[in-house]
Amino acid sequence: MAGVREIKGRIRSVKNIQQITKAMKMVAAARIKKVETRMKASRPYAYKMREVVGELTSQLKGALHPLMQVRPTKKVGLVVVTADKGLCGSYNNNLVKLAFNWLRKLPAGLETELITVGGKGYRFFLKRNAHIVKEYLGWNPEYALARALAQQVSQDFIDGKVDEVHCVYTRVLSAMSQEATVVKILPFTNEGAEGPTRQLDYIFEPDPATALVTILPRYLEVIFFQILLEARTAELGARLRAMSNATDNASKLVGDLTLDFFRARQAAITNEILEVAGGAEALKK
Repeated sequence: MAGVREIKGRIRSVKNIQQITKAMKMVAAARIKKVETRMKASRPYAYKMREVVGELTSQLKGALHPLMQVRPTKKVGLVVVTADKGLCGSYNNNLVKLAFNWLRKLPAGLETELITVGGKGYRFFLKRNAHIVKEYLGWNPEYALARALAQQVSQDFIDGKVDEVHCVYTRVLSAMSQEATVVKILPFTNEGAEGPTRQLDYIFEPDPATALVTILPRYLEVIFFQILLEARTAELGARLRAMSNATDNASKLVGDLTLDFFRARQAAITNEILEVAGGAEALKK
C-alpha cells in the first residue's frame, strides 16, 4: 500500500484536475446553449430553401445549371469537418475513422481530394499523405466560412476538378446524442435536397431557369452553414458529456483514495503503537 504522504499528493492532484474538468464543463454548457440556439434558428430557413429548390428543380428537365451536371465519376472531393481541440470523448475519432473507411471503400483508381475543417482532421490525413487542397484551422461556425466552402467546392466542381462532393460531419440527433455521417453535396439532382417537399404553387420570376442561377449557389452556402452549426453543437455536446464524466470519475477516485488514506494512516498508527509497546516490553526485561 502507498504511504500516507503519497496518497495525500494523489488526492491533491485529482482534486486539481477535477477543478479543471468542472470549469471546462461549465464553459461547454454555456457555449453549447448559444450555438444550439443559432442552429435551431437557422433550420426553418434551411428547410424552406430545401423546399423551394426541390420545387424549382422538379419543374425543370435536364441539368440547367453547372452544379446539376451529372458525369462519370473519376475524382471525388470530400469535406471533413472535425474539431480543432480534443477532450471531447470519441468525437474526433469517430469522424476521422468514418472518413478514412469511406475513402478506402472507393473503387480502385478513383482519385480523391480533401478539404479539412478543423485541426484534428487535418493532422490525421496529413500524416497519411492524403491530397489536401485546402484546410481551415481555428474555425467558427460563421456564414463567411460557409460561403468560402461553397465557393471552393462549386468552383472545383464546375472546373471539372471533381465529379462528386461529399461531406463528413457529425449530425445532432438530440441534446446529448450525435451521429457521424456522410452526405452527398454535389451534384444537385432534379429531386432537390434530401427529404420530401411540399407541393406548393410557386411562381418564379422571371422564370425557373433564371431563378435557379441565383438560388442554387446560395442554397449550397446554406447547406454548409447548417453543417457547421450542427458540427459545432455536436462537438460541444460531446465535450460537455466527456467533462461531466471526468468530473464524476474524479469525485469517485477521490473517495477511493480517501479510504486508502485512512487505511494507510491507521496502519501507520498501529505500527507506531506496536513499536512503543515492544520498546516498553524490552525495557521491562
